[in-house]
Amino acid sequence: MTMEEGATKGWKVARTGISLLLNNKTEEAEALFTEHPHSFHVKAGRCFVLFMNALMTFEEDKFQQATLLLKDMERECASDIGWLKSVKSRVFRAEETDKDYVNKLERQIVLADSQVFSAISLFLQQELTGYVRGCWMLRKAWRVYQHAYSQISQLYRRTFGSNPTGFNLYCSSPTSNGSSLQSPQSPESSEWSIPSCNGYTNNVTPVSSPSGLRSSLSMFFSLTGVTSVQQTPFVEPTEVTRLMSAASFGYGIYQLCVSLLPPSVLKVIHFFGFEGNRQSGLTALMHARLGEDMRAPLATLALLWYHTIVRPFFALDGPNVRAGVTVAKQLITECNTEFHSSALFLFFAGRMERLESNVDAALEAFGKAVEVATQREVKLLCLHEVAWCYVIRFSYEEAYRTLLQLQHQSRWSKSFYAYLAMVCCGANGKFDTFLTMYSKILPWFHETRSDSQLDVFIMRRIPKLVDKETGHPYTILYYRLLIYESLYLWNALPSCSTESLQGILKECKENHSEEPMVGLSDLIEGAVCLYLGDTEAAIKNYRSCLKRRCPSKDEFDQHISAFALYELGSNLSNTNNPNEGRSFLLKAQTQYKDYDFETRLNLRIHSALKEI
Repeated sequence: MTMEEGATKGWKVARTGISLLLNNKTEEAEALFTEHPHSFHVKAGRCFVLFMNALMTFEEDKFQQATLLLKDMERECASDIGWLKSVKSRVFRAEETDKDYVNKLERQIVLADSQVFSAISLFLQQELTGYVRGCWMLRKAWRVYQHAYSQISQLYRRTFGSNPTGFNLYCSSPTSNGSSLQSPQSPESSEWSIPSCNGYTNNVTPVSSPSGLRSSLSMFFSLTGVTSVQQTPFVEPTEVTRLMSAASFGYGIYQLCVSLLPPSVLKVIHFFGFEGNRQSGLTALMHARLGEDMRAPLATLALLWYHTIVRPFFALDGPNVRAGVTVAKQLITECNTEFHSSALFLFFAGRMERLESNVDAALEAFGKAVEVATQREVKLLCLHEVAWCYVIRFSYEEAYRTLLQLQHQSRWSKSFYAYLAMVCCGANGKFDTFLTMYSKILPWFHETRSDSQLDVFIMRRIPKLVDKETGHPYTILYYRLLIYESLYLWNALPSCSTESLQGILKECKENHSEEPMVGLSDLIEGAVCLYLGDTEAAIKNYRSCLKRRCPSKDEFDQHISAFALYELGSNLSNTNNPNEGRSFLLKAQTQYKDYDFETRLNLRIHSALKEI
């Protein structure tokens, strides 16, 4: 076997292994990977799969494992393509083969990919120092992508005689606002550098070589005839197109990541001199999924994750949660031949059905996914969706049983599942079970406190579950309003049937006295009216909510006021009243802090203000 055939085999093995993993053949994939312990492509492929698994399941141990692998990949890539090594090759005029050149480009791309994924992990920790480090890592990744793309595009033009057809990976420079068209700088005309592994301190930030030293060495090279201009080796056309596909995958993830950051983090992003362009990211991922590279199926998963989870959860399209369904259907249809029995693809098919309010079809898809899944994390991910489907159609007994199972088996958020299970008991009138469960887990709630937004949300709800004076539960409607609140905050109300929405509307109209939080009934009623197509009634309810929440009531449960202001401002902006709408949006953005789901609402406010 030639060296070139060995390199080609590496990415093909990784591609085959990823396909086996996605098709529930975990043991076969592990056996294949074990046969190639030293393959760079196999290590990179396993690293990417593990990270995306962690991103979807949100389990802490998976993130820790993925983070360690990402750091190892970053060190390996940086040591192979570091600045000192490039200097050495210039001085000693080492002849670069086509395999060496392709490997160098591959390592540049994987280095940038690793930095992007590490940055996402830091952002998910939601700590200030993590945000700053994450922004710096994204900045570094941009520069590496720039350099790799400038070389790959030159290869493409030399090979095919034109620019990549219908695809411009880097539509803006890192300092632009995303609208200007600029080509990436060459490494000689920029401050770009790939750090060596010796430049790392505590695995945080690479130290670039001093620009003065670099200038002096460049002058020395020019005087001695050792220049940076080298003859680019010949690269097979199929490898050129594959490299273009590989570069576009990480860049697409990078752009989506930056575009979804909250406004507070965007200030740091702007300080580092770059912005995110969501459409560029989606275009890059669509290009990546059509290639032969090992990242192609991962690009499809990333697109499905965006269209079926991110768009509806963050309400990027306002009340239209079905906005990404058409694209998701096309993606799943096109992948049906290769991944028709994949648990993950069945999961996304279920998400698609749920977004279209086909809850029975969604349950069928999730049920099949649980049956065929070989990975524990994927099974729990599907069970999570099964529980939500039962909540959406108000099958409280089935929801309770599934949530209890998740509480015992999941490592993600036991407190969330326990809370939702208790509320389902209350909404179903099973008060004996409710009180038994409450007495058993109340101490555990306080012992497992953390600073995550979800755990803070739960700890604010625990005091509301029973009457403080008597220790008795409240009414059935009281707990149903807490269910409706959860459906609203997770943007799952649009998945309810028309009959269910009308039932919610009726219960909200009749019982303001039993609401757990002042104004909650009005907020829920306004959202339901909006989903039923009555915008005028929705605006009326949002105004009523804000009127009832006078300053004395705003000390507690501030998320009610913040969300009502957002909903009112957003709807007024869409009904030919942009000035008043903008004022409500700005009030929601500036008047309230440290409330439930603040980060997500600020992202929605930011998007709404940009549209006005």
